[in-house]
Amino acid sequence: MLDFQHIIQVNDLEDKSLFVLTRRQLWQGLVLRARNPEKFSNALQCHSAETEENQFVRRISAGDTTFQELVVMTPELKIETSTVPKIDQIFAESSSLIEEPEPNSLFVRFSYRRDLNSGENDIQIAEYLKSAYVQIDRDAIAMIRMLTMSKSLNSTVN
Repeated sequence: MLDFQHIIQVNDLEDKSLFVLTRRQLWQGLVLRARNPEKFSNALQCHSAETEENQFVRRISAGDTTFQELVVMTPELKIETSTVPKIDQIFAESSSLIEEPEPNSLFVRFSYRRDLNSGENDIQIAEYLKSAYVQIDRDAIAMIRMLTMSKSLNSTVN
C-alpha cells in the first residue's frame, strides 16, 4: 500500500514577482482539475457525471487502463477522490486540501493512498509514483496560476 502526502506552496508572499492567487481562484482551478483532468494531462481521457450535492462520479482512461472514481467536494476546502468499490479495480484515494495558515498564504496538501501489486519492485514503483505525483501536482498549480493570470480560468470552469 502506498500512503503518501506532500505540500505545495501556492503563494509566496515574500516574492513580489509571483502572482498571488485568491482562495476562490485556487478552488476553481482544483475543481477544474477534478472535473476535467485531461486539461492537465494529455494522457488522460475523462467523462464526468453531473454534480449532485457536491459530488460526482468520473471515469478516467489512461492508455488501456480505465477506472471509476467518486469525487466529493467540500467547497473552497477539499476535494477527495476514491475508486468505486463495486468495480474490479485497484483501491485508490486522493485528496487536495487547501491550507491557509495566514491570510493569502495558500498551500495545498495532496494525499494519496493506493494499492500496489505485491512484488519485488514495490519500493521502486512506490518511489516512482511519489515522484510522479509531486511533479503532476506542481504542474497543476502552475497551470491554475497561468489560467488565472490569463483570465481564462472562469471561462474554462464555466
